Amino acid sequence: MSSYQFEQVDDLGRILFCDDPALQLECVLGGLETAEGTITIHPAQTPRMPTALFEFRHAVGVGHFGYVAPKGASLDEIPEEPQLEGAILFGMRRLPPDVYCDLPWILGWELHEIPDEQPKLDPHYGYTYSRLELRTPDGEIYSRTWVPHDPEWAVAALRHGYVVCLCGVELGIRGLYAMTEAQHTPGMRHESFRRGCALGLNIGGLVTYVDHR
Repeated sequence: MSSYQFEQVDDLGRILFCDDPALQLECVLGGLETAEGTITIHPAQTPRMPTALFEFRHAVGVGHFGYVAPKGASLDEIPEEPQLEGAILFGMRRLPPDVYCDLPWILGWELHEIPDEQPKLDPHYGYTYSRLELRTPDGEIYSRTWVPHDPEWAVAALRHGYVVCLCGVELGIRGLYAMTEAQHTPGMRHESFRRGCALGLNIGGLVTYVDHR
């Protein structure tokens, strides 16, 4: 990501599938509206459900070295994160500590994928990045991030019409200080993601996908 891109977004982002080693998430997707009515989809039916991650750049307890829980604090004593609590009021669901979760379709939330056409981007990047905007039911932008455009992911999102959106303090995107992408293994990302869920600092839901390409 270029410095210009970094200045244009709110949070760190990543796109992948539910069965990625960094997530290993088995979701029961409920409340989907289809032509046949409202349905529920189980993990065996959608092993590769497209997923978008929004990891907060600024949050309670987050510094240059990532999230640091208060020393000696129990789960009940972990400070609430206002960004999470506000999204929960609009329908997002707090992710449980285990890999199984029941994610509802959230009426009104939308994920917009917008191609990068910013003139200030380095030519090296071309048009291979997308800006993701997660919007609340009232049309406001909840979070924005840049991600490398993945045709396979986009095709899956268009086919389903929905995307699993996960937001939170620890989703496995931010590595340790000075750690490279190669050093930040899927196992380490998964451990961080599960830690965030155990602390109650990650939320998710199924939202409508809107493609601008």
